Amino acid sequence: MATAFTESEKEQIRNKLMEAAADCLGRFGVKKTTVDQLVQLAGISKGAFYQFFPSKEVLFFHVLEEFQGSLLEEGARAEAGARDAKAFTDYIFQLYQRVRHSFMMNLIQNGELELLMRKIPEEELARHHAFDERFAEKLFEDFSIKGDADVAAASLRAIFLSMLHVKEVGEEHFDEALKLLIHGIALQLIGEDAGNE
Repeated sequence: MATAFTESEKEQIRNKLMEAAADCLGRFGVKKTTVDQLVQLAGISKGAFYQFFPSKEVLFFHVLEEFQGSLLEEGARAEAGARDAKAFTDYIFQLYQRVRHSFMMNLIQNGELELLMRKIPEEELARHHAFDERFAEKLFEDFSIKGDADVAAASLRAIFLSMLHVKEVGEEHFDEALKLLIHGIALQLIGEDAGNE
């Protein structure tokens, strides 16, 4: 018989599972993490795990969404005053750095993000893609992006993909080059920095 948890216990267990999953994603990835590892870290039984998530992949997907949500919140807290090319550059650069130094890069570099997405129910994926679109819309609205939003998003995605080739680009100058590329796009999308007009 399944254990009945109070609402408070459910929240604590869900939080522990999310923390355990984020830790395991960063250290082991999707394939090498087992439900046994997750429940051991969370301090619950394997049977209890399935009361919260139908699979480890769905848990990982929720961790991914929470991480993306934190990026969106960070954007909402971004400095309200400056909305010029420099502010956009700084904001996108910081987002990229957060992703680069998170479990996300492990997933992307090992090709496990695609593996994870294939195991997620269609309705969850549809909701996730809607989130991505909202994120882009909000970003472009906040910074008054000019031109085609799809092209702007594709440009930022192209720069993002350069993070998969840090060694080839050159580790010593990668951050400076990344910032320069973002700023070049920002100037095209937004215009000159306020101080340079």
